[in-house]
Amino acid sequence: MMPLARLLPSAMRARIRQLPAWQRYASQREALRLASSAKRLELCAAQMAHLLHASGHPGLQGTTCLEIGSGRILGYALVCHLLGANRVLATDLTPLALPAALLSAIHESTAYIVRDLLSPFEDHHRVRQRLNRLLAIEKWSFDALRDLGVEYRAPCNLAAGPTGVATDFAYSFSVMEHVSTTDVRALLSNVAEDLKPGGVMVHAIHLEDHQDTAGDPFAFLGDGNFDRAEEAERGNRLRRSQWQRVFASIASVDSRIFYEWSRMEAALPTHISKDVIYSDEMDLRVSHIG
Repeated sequence: MMPLARLLPSAMRARIRQLPAWQRYASQREALRLASSAKRLELCAAQMAHLLHASGHPGLQGTTCLEIGSGRILGYALVCHLLGANRVLATDLTPLALPAALLSAIHESTAYIVRDLLSPFEDHHRVRQRLNRLLAIEKWSFDALRDLGVEYRAPCNLAAGPTGVATDFAYSFSVMEHVSTTDVRALLSNVAEDLKPGGVMVHAIHLEDHQDTAGDPFAFLGDGNFDRAEEAERGNRLRRSQWQRVFASIASVDSRIFYEWSRMEAALPTHISKDVIYSDEMDLRVSHIG
């Protein structure tokens, strides 16, 4: 049977998708989908554990953390709480978070896997106690998050200025590649300004075309007239060498790349856009850096 929406003319469907009520519905539906899939708590824990392990960071006990681009599911912020952070400031350019979806993200995860993943960075017993507290929360809200030390700030444009919160640990997961090339350095400089002496920021950056990461991960490298909207949607096309230069240009930051993956099997465009700055073919083929 054809879905009811398909019976409507395409122009009417497009107008409906622009309605605020529809956009709220679509955002909530996407949040619930992510909470049951890529943003389940155990997967957020796995990514954070990988980032801490690969970067050599000892853990987050007693720290103040800053999340850049927290998205719809505040799972990484809860992982920081499980690891003993005293305060977590989760920020985003636009308000997207749906706290209610955390119920699925937590309860559809396997508790012992969350504990095992985090135990190299915090006492297992304390992780268990904090996780049991999360499991006991029946109604998630921004108030419930604040009770745990998790604050949500959106809209928050970090390219326009620092948060003013003294930070021990700042992090992002697949966010920096969506920042416009004109804003990247300002954003990182402002995050660095928030860092306490000895503070650390760690970023997992995805350098592929988000339009088709599996089938054609470098397609965007050949596109001309790449605007801010495409940078936000598909990725800003900065290559490894450019990221290295950006971080090196921030006077207060001593930076290093601590992991790097490449896609040797994927095709490159026959013509690389003149707007893409790179050193060689290997620079083009880097797909992920930390």
